[in-house]
Amino acid sequence: MPVVTEILPARNSAQRRRIYLDEKFAFVCHLNVVARFRLRQGLVLSAEQVEAIRQGDIRQDCFDRAMRHLSQRLHSRMELRTKLMRHQFPHDIIAGVLDDLQRMNYLDDERFAQEKARFSMERKHNGRRKTRIDLLKAGVQQADAENALAQVYAGSASLDAARALAERHAPRLRKLDLQVGRRRLFGLLQRRGFSYDEAKPLIAEFLGRADDD
Repeated sequence: MPVVTEILPARNSAQRRRIYLDEKFAFVCHLNVVARFRLRQGLVLSAEQVEAIRQGDIRQDCFDRAMRHLSQRLHSRMELRTKLMRHQFPHDIIAGVLDDLQRMNYLDDERFAQEKARFSMERKHNGRRKTRIDLLKAGVQQADAENALAQVYAGSASLDAARALAERHAPRLRKLDLQVGRRRLFGLLQRRGFSYDEAKPLIAEFLGRADDD
């Protein structure tokens, strides 16, 4: 069985080490992996242990990649799985890393749904319907999506978001023929997930009433 004969710093990373077995270079692994497997000079390893160390290093790389994505913004479990698959990590390692992140509270689809819904309404001025579609596309379960929508769009929040969107676009649309401007504002509000009942009074408020109102 091979013996660890040297552990040297990697040339391009302070967080990685070059491992030599029987005085021959064998592999590079993360410092966390060195600590986890208690690698040291003179340690005798079985073939199974060597393979476990290699798999442990792949898992560490997968975990580090996931944390980099999470440091940029919250992700749903499905979103993060999709991104990790693009880096060609094995499926079982991805699943294990996602489970670890969920236990550590870095992944929480319920919290993700609420924050994504709030951002969609407050910053993008999207309606409930558009936000629901976006949540489901992100892999949020139906129950989590509906709970988030109920909290975020409570009271007058949905109408307030629609009014903010109409107010932003109204100056440009007022320059158009009244009927054209009204159709375009209605189309915009509809695409952004607002209902007819929400859109109709706002069109009248910002662009004026038509004869058939």
